[in-house]
Amino acid sequence: MIATAVVALWVCLAVLLVVAWPRLSAHRGWRLVTLAVTLAASLVHQLAYGTVPDEAHIGFRYARNIAEGYGPVFNPGEPVEGYTDFAWIVLLALVRAITGADVEPVAVTLGIACALGCVLVAYTLTGRILRWSGRAPAFAVAASVVTAATGALAAYGPSGLSTPLFVLLVLTLVYTLVTGHVVLAGVVAALAVMTRLDGVVVAVVAGCWLVIAALRRRMPRPSPAVYVAGAAVPLVPWVAWRLTYYGDSVPTAVVARLVRASDSLVGRFEAGWTYVTDFALTYQAFLLITAVTIGVLSYRRRLPGATYVWLLFALALAESGYVVAIGGGSLPAWERLAPVPVLLAVAAASGFALAGMPPAVAKGTASATDPALPTDPALPMGTAASRTSATAHGPAPGAPSSPSSETVPGGSSGAMPTGRGVAVVAVVLAGLSVTFGMTRALPAMHELRTVENELDEIGEWLGARLTAGTVVSAVPAGALAAAAGPRLYVVDPSGTTDTHLARHPEDHAYVVRDRMPAVVVDAAGGYLPSRTCSIRTEYAGPYEVVPFRRAGGDTTGGRWVELYLHRPQADLLTDRLAADPRFTAEPC
Repeated sequence: MIATAVVALWVCLAVLLVVAWPRLSAHRGWRLVTLAVTLAASLVHQLAYGTVPDEAHIGFRYARNIAEGYGPVFNPGEPVEGYTDFAWIVLLALVRAITGADVEPVAVTLGIACALGCVLVAYTLTGRILRWSGRAPAFAVAASVVTAATGALAAYGPSGLSTPLFVLLVLTLVYTLVTGHVVLAGVVAALAVMTRLDGVVVAVVAGCWLVIAALRRRMPRPSPAVYVAGAAVPLVPWVAWRLTYYGDSVPTAVVARLVRASDSLVGRFEAGWTYVTDFALTYQAFLLITAVTIGVLSYRRRLPGATYVWLLFALALAESGYVVAIGGGSLPAWERLAPVPVLLAVAAASGFALAGMPPAVAKGTASATDPALPTDPALPMGTAASRTSATAHGPAPGAPSSPSSETVPGGSSGAMPTGRGVAVVAVVLAGLSVTFGMTRALPAMHELRTVENELDEIGEWLGARLTAGTVVSAVPAGALAAAAGPRLYVVDPSGTTDTHLARHPEDHAYVVRDRMPAVVVDAAGGYLPSRTCSIRTEYAGPYEVVPFRRAGGDTTGGRWVELYLHRPQADLLTDRLAADPRFTAEPC
């Protein structure tokens, strides 16, 4: 039902964009209407996915523990850095501490808001890059429409992960550089680093771009140093706190991921390359438009604002290279590459608009209106003298273009093309992205949602029936541990939240001997369709398997969860767990 609503709304938006295209630049009302419909389409698009993966629940447990006074830990009393999204977790913890709201709905709401923010920032950023042209708003609207259609962003808006916040920070970082707020750019870059590990790549690329711009006198010479100083304000105390609190320079979650990856570096690159290639085949229309944009900008050099388009392309390329290096990702809908289509959409819209500027207009505004290129290099950006000099050579930023460059019969020689070709291209890109998302990503996300709901139910069951302090080993640990709450001490054999297992994932004896869980849960796929009575070899001695049937199953076998119970406590644990009327113990 909701998939039909998504398609219907996107068809309406496509018709609106094509019909309103000639009016978007001149009439603010048309822009507001189109943006409002775009935001509505983005919201419905996100709700169609509505899946919170297991990885998000790990962050939820950390956030709850922070808000409830246990500190940034997975298990109270055991400081392990099993996350890489510190800023997102702290944000969730603050909202819970202030409002008392549960973490999961807060995370879903904030994620949707961040995804909608990406749509608006894509519009604002594109318009800012194209501020010399009176027809910039139309291209900015096109960029926002394509951003809203991006399946990788929509799928993880309501996921509870930090993905939409990270994409928003990347776009905001570029915007701060375009507007010349270098100190703020450093702060935003630091927040990106604190939100996702690949924020380091984004921050470095932005810093390198600033160095090149300063050497070419497109930015003031101190800009790179100012950028680093801005980034150091949040980063230095955060890093110092991490080293003091956790005692490790590399997060345990990162160590576990690297160890679990392919044993060979070549194998990891192959897995990452396959992941990126699959993404490229799905988003090949984006890559085609990108190639055309790069070709046109390479032919028409020294266009005002083109340097920011190259920055967007560099960030997209760096993100792709990072994903190849880490071996890809495990979640559907290319969660690791979510920023890439958005960056390409803004870059392509800006590049096409810049390429359409007549040479005379481009030369007349290149050095006059770009705040990152003051007419007098000795003057700091934003000074009155700099603005006066710019006004003397061309229109001020945001000022309307002259009538001679706005309208020309047939739209062939104005500042920007007036035909609907760009609108059609944007509609095609958006349509393809929505279609591929509905046909490929949506079924995978819904299957994932079914499993996560079952893990939530199992975790809530264990948390309610087991005594406080009971040690439980669970694979996967995120959703189950978050639902169980801090009353249970949850061991994660994958190593994400355990320092020893992160480095020695095959040390099953460590789990049995040192952690000594009373209950072992192996429910990676949720409920089982039938009873198996099988037990893994490493647990066969000190544990016995006890199947539990979930009420409400079908007549062909129902739904089952098989627990390994520590033999000395097996009878007591079985009685406690079977006291829940939803679960019936049926020993082998």
